[in-house]
Amino acid sequence: MNSQEIYDKTASGVVLILNYFYYSVILPDDTEIYFTGVDDNGQLEGLTYDKDEAWNNCAACTGTGFFISNDGLIMTNRHVAQPGISEKAIKAFLKNYKKMLKVIYQEKRGKLAEMYYSCDGNVAAQNELAHQYQKVGEILEQIDDMDMNDAEFNTYSKVSIAYNDMHVLKFEDFKPCTVISVSDEEAVDLATIQLDDCKTPEGRYIFQLRDNDEQLTLDQKLYMIGYNKGFAIAKTAQGIRSQCYSGNVTQKDDGEKILYSIPSQSGSSGSPVIDEYGNLVAVNFAGYTGTQGFNYGIPSKRIRQFMLDN
Repeated sequence: MNSQEIYDKTASGVVLILNYFYYSVILPDDTEIYFTGVDDNGQLEGLTYDKDEAWNNCAACTGTGFFISNDGLIMTNRHVAQPGISEKAIKAFLKNYKKMLKVIYQEKRGKLAEMYYSCDGNVAAQNELAHQYQKVGEILEQIDDMDMNDAEFNTYSKVSIAYNDMHVLKFEDFKPCTVISVSDEEAVDLATIQLDDCKTPEGRYIFQLRDNDEQLTLDQKLYMIGYNKGFAIAKTAQGIRSQCYSGNVTQKDDGEKILYSIPSQSGSSGSPVIDEYGNLVAVNFAGYTGTQGFNYGIPSKRIRQFMLDN
């Protein structure tokens, strides 16, 4: 098939993924703090103790996915379904956060001491202040004993999709999904999400892996269908539309990734990469640093194993 035939046959099965998300850290004293990311200075962005506030100020990302079964199951990248964050950066922040907490409570204890002596003669007030002073002292002891390496990290997401040719103007127009499985192998950037009604809409193309996992040959023609730049390019008068790009295999499969000369930008993560017969041969997951013209895909052997394991 040529590019037009490839697109006409498969594009209905490609979806735009929208993910609203934020992170949390549960400290050793069971306090949970929420944030949306880490800035260039190593500070947590959107830091709050209020979960509702975290949702109201959450971060967002878009990506691409595609149907792989009749029950609404969609494959994409792990970093689309469950955006990651540098654990090293968070722990560096928490180390400073522990020092900051200690300073805050030391200052609070000092103010309580001042208030105690200013209430000389008022026994009831002094007793209450003495009680508060003791509680702050206990908190300071807990802070000293905190091991920030024991902090637990979580990602909260609201994942939804829009179909090719669908009109979307607001979040409610998207179809809600649930994250089903996420690869725990660092080299396998794959995940599956599923429509909450567990049903692939009638007429939507369902992608199939080719029959064998033989390595693709150098210069073999490949096609990728995805949502480069998310809404920015996808939005048309007829609804959102994915884009089809073609290229060639430029480096032999090393078992973990395959390099091809298909251009892409952010938003194309999770796009299906297919051969001239419409078979799924890879899932796009990363660009080659410094260029938009070369990108990496996860080869079919890895995809098949992920599907078997999940």
